[in-house]
Amino acid sequence: MPRGRPKSVIPLCRYCSKQFTRREHLRRHERTHTNERPFACDCGQSFTRKDLLARHARLSHPSPADTSLPEISPPEISPPHAEVGQTQDMYDPGYLGILDEDLLWDPGFMIQDMLPATLFDPNISIFNTTPSAQRPRKTSFLKFSSRLPLADKIENEAETQSEDDNEAEDIINANAEPWSITEPSYERFRLKVQVSADVLPPGCFLPSRHAISRNLEAYFRCLQGHLPFIHPATFSVDRKDVELVLAVAALGSLYRYEYPESYKLYYMAKAILIENMRRRDVQVLAELLSGKDELMKEARDDLGKMQTFITLIHFSSWTDKKILSDAVSMGSQLAMLVRQNGISEPDEMPHAVDWLSWVSVEERRRTFFAAYVLFNLHTIAFDIPPLLMTDEIGVFLPGYAEQWKSTHAVQWGRSAHHVERPFQEGVCSLLEGAKISRDTSLSSFSNYVLIHGLLQQIYIDRHGSTGLLQPDTVRLLETALCNWQLSWEATHGTSIDPLSMEGPLGINSTALLRLAYIRLNSNKRPCRGLLTRDVLCMTGSRPKISRSSHIDKAVLHAAHALSIPVRLGISLIPRARTTFWSIENSFCSLECAFLLKEWLEMISTAIGSFGIEGLREVERKLLGIITGIIKETSLADTLDVIEDDASHFRRMAMTVAKLWAQMFHGDYVLQIDNVIGAGLQRLADSSPN
Repeated sequence: MPRGRPKSVIPLCRYCSKQFTRREHLRRHERTHTNERPFACDCGQSFTRKDLLARHARLSHPSPADTSLPEISPPEISPPHAEVGQTQDMYDPGYLGILDEDLLWDPGFMIQDMLPATLFDPNISIFNTTPSAQRPRKTSFLKFSSRLPLADKIENEAETQSEDDNEAEDIINANAEPWSITEPSYERFRLKVQVSADVLPPGCFLPSRHAISRNLEAYFRCLQGHLPFIHPATFSVDRKDVELVLAVAALGSLYRYEYPESYKLYYMAKAILIENMRRRDVQVLAELLSGKDELMKEARDDLGKMQTFITLIHFSSWTDKKILSDAVSMGSQLAMLVRQNGISEPDEMPHAVDWLSWVSVEERRRTFFAAYVLFNLHTIAFDIPPLLMTDEIGVFLPGYAEQWKSTHAVQWGRSAHHVERPFQEGVCSLLEGAKISRDTSLSSFSNYVLIHGLLQQIYIDRHGSTGLLQPDTVRLLETALCNWQLSWEATHGTSIDPLSMEGPLGINSTALLRLAYIRLNSNKRPCRGLLTRDVLCMTGSRPKISRSSHIDKAVLHAAHALSIPVRLGISLIPRARTTFWSIENSFCSLECAFLLKEWLEMISTAIGSFGIEGLREVERKLLGIITGIIKETSLADTLDVIEDDASHFRRMAMTVAKLWAQMFHGDYVLQIDNVIGAGLQRLADSSPN
């Protein structure tokens, strides 16, 4: 009979059947599947391990006694080095991470306001290491935090690394950002791409691991908040389709101004997606020829393909006009896919749902809405019929951003949960004049898709048999827009501040609200110059506007649109726009600029004919608002020119056009923004001196 305690049996991982020699290792590993972070700090951050929580508390919430450098047992050093004194702590092997090239690619490196002052201490040389120091044997994007590494003691470090290197990597990845890629993950990804090497365009090769990672980071930091349909916390290069990862990286590369690289990634993603769709068609043909009748009964799950199409269409719609045709051709495929995958079917969230099940339903729901939004943006920009109509959508409205941004089940469980409501019910309530109470406030994404629904309704009514809106229809739609604004004001976590931590959906939604008022009240249709990227067509002759209470509302919104960049600083916009600017803001700026200039010129003509006494009180107030905005800009001195009233307001029209044009100085990420900027500059240049 064997002596000693009987050896305990460690069960297999419940998710992947992996085996471990210690139960604590199993628990840590399973958290990589559930994204659970049970060790929470009072500040809201949570961690997978207690030692990480302790480290966070020491670094982020130090007690007075902790403000000095931590005491570290110095390694054994030769006498000549002993005179260095306190600086020898920096030579502990734990500090050698600062020499590792991966530090420069740390996903959290840019989060910190500044590097620790010790890095700039002239008495410390980070290259003067001890003879016993060795390079860490394992590196990853997340091995080093945004701060320089500390020489902490890690529980059972040696034993953990010696037992299972893969387990250590799994623990690291439990805290991974969506753009994190380990070397093994990159190698697996490379092999998947290699399978489709025969369909890749000539000269297109997979970038390095670090290049892919930084491009994914750019997407999640710069774009994801504008159309949040890819779930960040569960995004992984290992789990997502190859073509989706490449498409996301293409958009990220674009927002890093790496244009050649972005187009290579775009064409790689497109080639693999088209090849996979072709292979599916071949399989369908084989099943049809075999006489099987089970084909159409199978549940469709094309989430990855739909997300890839959306990402590629987003790329091709607003970049070089040479690939705009791609957006049109892929759009029809995307429209068919979302219909086949159930966009018209209700998807109410079950009551007793866990985090991962919630993510599955919510991500699918948001993907449907992303397709709907993208087609509506085509309608707004190019004046073409939408490929998805509002009455086709049967899914429920998306949840709160706090739920969406949760990184694990515990955090998700603590967040506020919204009341489930069908999209159709939301649109109908607005059109019927019903208000959404604060007790059932919607998410910012919900309000964003609802304003798209109202814009589509305006487009349909405007393109009716007569092309003109009846007064009753205008009143109904104005009431709907007013109710939408009340709902937006009660929205859970929304702001019109472009730099708000709440994200860009609030200001993007208000940009669409302004567009809705302009399209509803000004009898103006969008110019097809954006479709052809023709600046001359874009700034050509436009229908005249007339003085009315309806146009007053549109002018008020246009003036408010100008006031926001003026408050931020016109000169700041070209320098900081990548962080908050959106395609919605660009379309809004273009139409608001035209409307304000034309309205001021119309007022100038009216004053020349009837004098300033002929203006209505509302028009005088609007002139006062616009004058106040101009006073806060570098062109304020144009208001001091001594001239008659008609000339004064004609000069204001020129000044407003110049202010809009100034916001578009420099190069934008998207080519369509540069075209809009050129159009605004032409508008300003065409104004009389």
